[in-house]
Amino acid sequence: MTAKIYSCSFTGLECNIVEVQADISQGLSSFSIVGMGDISVQESKERIRSSIKNSGLFYPHNKKTINLAPARIKKQGTLFDLPIAISLLLASEQVFGKIFEKSIMVGELSLNGQVRAVDGILPIVQYAKSCGFEKIFLPKGNALEGSLIEGIDIYPVENLKELVMFGKGEIELQKFPHHKISAKYGNKNEEGSYLFSQIVGHEKAKRALMVAASGRHNVLFRSSPGCGKTVLSRAFRDLLIKMNEEEIIETTKIYSVAGLLNRENPMIINRPFREVHHTASLPSIVGGGGMIPKPGEISLAHNGVLFLDEITEFPNQTLESLRQPLEDKYIHINRANFSVKFPCNFILIATMNPCKCGYKNDRKMKCVCTESQIKNYNKKLSGPILDRFDIFLDIEKVAANKFFNEEFNDDKGIKDLVGRVQGAKFLQSRRFREHRGIRANSDMNLSAIREFCALDSDSEKILSQAVETMNLSNRGYLRTLKIARTIADLEESESIKLPHLTEALQYRRQE
Repeated sequence: MTAKIYSCSFTGLECNIVEVQADISQGLSSFSIVGMGDISVQESKERIRSSIKNSGLFYPHNKKTINLAPARIKKQGTLFDLPIAISLLLASEQVFGKIFEKSIMVGELSLNGQVRAVDGILPIVQYAKSCGFEKIFLPKGNALEGSLIEGIDIYPVENLKELVMFGKGEIELQKFPHHKISAKYGNKNEEGSYLFSQIVGHEKAKRALMVAASGRHNVLFRSSPGCGKTVLSRAFRDLLIKMNEEEIIETTKIYSVAGLLNRENPMIINRPFREVHHTASLPSIVGGGGMIPKPGEISLAHNGVLFLDEITEFPNQTLESLRQPLEDKYIHINRANFSVKFPCNFILIATMNPCKCGYKNDRKMKCVCTESQIKNYNKKLSGPILDRFDIFLDIEKVAANKFFNEEFNDDKGIKDLVGRVQGAKFLQSRRFREHRGIRANSDMNLSAIREFCALDSDSEKILSQAVETMNLSNRGYLRTLKIARTIADLEESESIKLPHLTEALQYRRQE
């Protein structure tokens, strides 16, 4: 007797429909799973056998064969436990198959028959809907995550026996209602946040960060130790506006396949802020790390911020690996027989000291580095990496008496700043409505720059002089225009004017 149940696998963010075909035939008792399943799939045989028996069901003693088709696709994870068990019960005529038509089934089984939550539910449900499936049976712990996708019926399953009784028509499973995206179900991820309003001084840096938040521009801070680089960088998250629904789905899918979602609050509502230590391995930052690659920090920072504190302490190989993702906004992780693509459109915030001892150009502390040491220290950041930063900020220490004499900005002041950022983002969303793949000024390609970054004659003359005196590369030239466009948006100006351009040039690297 043969039977078939549909399931779904994922590799990266790409999903594939999998036919779980079961055959029970005469012969010695055996259990084989074919179709390119990994170790976790092969180990499912013992989980399935125990869960069927411990659910009070009959475990067939004949020759049992499971085929996961198509066989050319690598299958991984424990999500095939439930469909394999149901297909065996269908083949042994313990369940009726008609009720599972046009359905997808995923879930891990425990030895007592309980259905455990699995990773990657959001992309699976979204893909199942796009393929025309009407129902999906999934673990109860994944129901809220799956309900983000409208247009497909979600049936949460608590244990194998419950699903079998439903398949026999003995009970009804309640459909899980669709949930709209709401902060109520969101993982707010605000731990360790610094209040932007409580930063004393650094007015130029605050202005630059507002520009960076408005146009999604990369920022490099440089100063002596203790000047406030790290505090400013962490406070940057207070200027980030809320994600729209499309961005929330995109970001949550990445966290879903990475296994980083909170089951009770499975939506990533706020923009991610990923702070990476310089001891982090290369795969943990760019992704990969196993037979089936997982997203790295650059992908977990998608639609948000990647913060590299003390960037010069990172290995050279790690920094150079960021060059292509920063430019293309995605990364390909290649294996022998397949390739995985992860998005990574993030704002890069980094900090560094001006020299190894940290006190070059400091007004009070004397630098003890030699010229060659300073030169070698700055060589840790290659020209191509530096060229991918839009805004360079040298900041100085704030006078100690200001900490007690200067008043903090109130919450209203911060709301006004965020409101201005929101206004600039609105202008960009309206401008790029017909330009697919462009969401912010930093994403503009050459044709968009030509269309939206036209300069008057005086501005063109100033920029041409700056190209020579500041030795701007072609990339630096275009990035300057993008920053000027963002500054113009903050001032609600339709065109880029000379003050906008001159401010943008002030943010470029001066040496």
